[in-house]
Amino acid sequence: MKFLIYLILILFLLAVAFTIGTNNNQIVDFDYLIDQGQFRLSNLLGILLSVGFLLGWLLTGIFYIKVRLKLNTAQRKLRKLEKSYEQEVAINRKNELMTNDPMSSSENN
Repeated sequence: MKFLIYLILILFLLAVAFTIGTNNNQIVDFDYLIDQGQFRLSNLLGILLSVGFLLGWLLTGIFYIKVRLKLNTAQRKLRKLEKSYEQEVAINRKNELMTNDPMSSSENN
């Protein structure tokens, strides 16, 4: 629920920024790696802001997926260890009961 509220808030702020930015019609020269272009400042800022936002979400998503995969692997190992531990405890209790059984000690006499 928090995520949805944050997402709506961010989208609202982006919409307000784009609305305000459309009033700025100044032309600027933008030099990128292999070329140069003239863009309206509002368009350039909007495009770069959107690309940065999407790139940030993409990187965050990749790291989140990696962490979730590690967590799932660790949980799987933990379940396996818990199962083997419970089996060991059950075997030890069974052996303990067999060695302390009064019926088996009276049969030996």
